[in-house]
Amino acid sequence: MSDVEERDAVAKDDGPERDVEPARARAIVEAILMSAADPITPGRLVNLLAGYNGRDIRELIDALNAQYEDAGHGVEVVEVAGGFQLASRQEFGPWLRKYHKTSNQIRLSQAGLEALAIVAFKQPVTRIEIDQIRGVNSGGVLHTLMEVDMVRIVGRSEGIGKPMLFGTTREFLVHFGLKGLSDLPKPKELDELLAEGQHKAEARQLALELDQLQKQAAEEGDDDAQDAQDEDGDGDDVEEKSDDDGDEEQDVEVDDRS
Repeated sequence: MSDVEERDAVAKDDGPERDVEPARARAIVEAILMSAADPITPGRLVNLLAGYNGRDIRELIDALNAQYEDAGHGVEVVEVAGGFQLASRQEFGPWLRKYHKTSNQIRLSQAGLEALAIVAFKQPVTRIEIDQIRGVNSGGVLHTLMEVDMVRIVGRSEGIGKPMLFGTTREFLVHFGLKGLSDLPKPKELDELLAEGQHKAEARQLALELDQLQKQAAEEGDDDAQDAQDEDGDGDDVEEKSDDDGDEEQDVEVDDRS
């Protein structure tokens, strides 16, 4: 008995009554994934398959992938943007790139990747904050990123004028093959994460931009810590004057030297 058949046999005796057996449910999930343009969430599959819960759905996905691997198929089910999607295996990337050489794919410029990295790392973030980090006006770049569904308006800031706040979209996760924002690529992880990925160059550049932002944030944190330490040092020069009775609140004279 194969691993897939063994899983099916165990599943028959567990949980509430099911409309279809695991083998049939697995085929249904496969058909849905093949016909879907976007990732399908586990919750949606649960709603479609009576008697199956989220854990059951993941077991069906695991069984599908085991079946594909055993048979040497060129596809697999991947988890991306909070859902499941049928995708080609990474090892076939070189041939797919040749096939899709003339296809109409999203192309992001250096400026676009730079702004996108800022939004991804700082979100929710205002355009003014993006401009300050980049040193140039980012209105046109943000408009382009919104047109290709990489960035969206997520609300308004409570600051003066209540400027719009920007964040990344689900399409951003799908485009870079990420499960969620916590999976944003880092340079040292990229070769393994996107070894033959369709958007390797873009993802690498995005990761470099993110890494630079993280370093800047760390440096700012170090500067703040140093400022706090300096202030503590100045505190050594504080002179306290107490009233004669000693019971009144003390007045503190601070040396303003810096």
